[in-house]
Amino acid sequence: MQALVNICSTINRYLSCVILIIMVGLVAGNTFLRYFFSSGIIITEEFVRYLFMWGVYLGVVSVWYGRAHIRVTTITDRLSPRGQLQFDAVFEVVSILVLGTLCYGSYQYYFDTTTVGQVTGIPYSMMILAVLIGTLCCAVISLGHIKEDLSLLKLSDAELAERKRQIEAELEAQMQAEAAEAHKQTKE
Repeated sequence: MQALVNICSTINRYLSCVILIIMVGLVAGNTFLRYFFSSGIIITEEFVRYLFMWGVYLGVVSVWYGRAHIRVTTITDRLSPRGQLQFDAVFEVVSILVLGTLCYGSYQYYFDTTTVGQVTGIPYSMMILAVLIGTLCCAVISLGHIKEDLSLLKLSDAELAERKRQIEAELEAQMQAEAAEAHKQTKE
């Protein structure tokens, strides 16, 4: 199962990169054309809008999977490791409720809309499909996070504290390695 998740995560990352490269190329090319020739390609604006929606929701899924989203930790930093896990589990349940609402709304809009792009003719439902797929993926990921949090709650307080120290040490080592690499690159 973990191998499938890793494959999906890798595909997501590469697809996000490809979308970003295409978007930058289209916008830069259109800017160049408008600046030097006073006219651009009309289709690029609409096409970039679709790509932007897909890029955003692919990024959201990637960040959600890694629990790398921005969090205000003023309260959770004061909790014990067990309290933090309990808070995380409650957060994921609330997230599933919000994601379910968003998923339901996008599902309804996907089937109810008949609007198409004026230039491309691509249905707007293709943009909404990004929302639908993104929220479904995030909800499934949240279920996995809840399962993980509940399994960790079975550990003793000492084991949880040791696990937290290990994670913090790994993050510190990773940050130091990245800083050393950046310092090495600036010298070259």
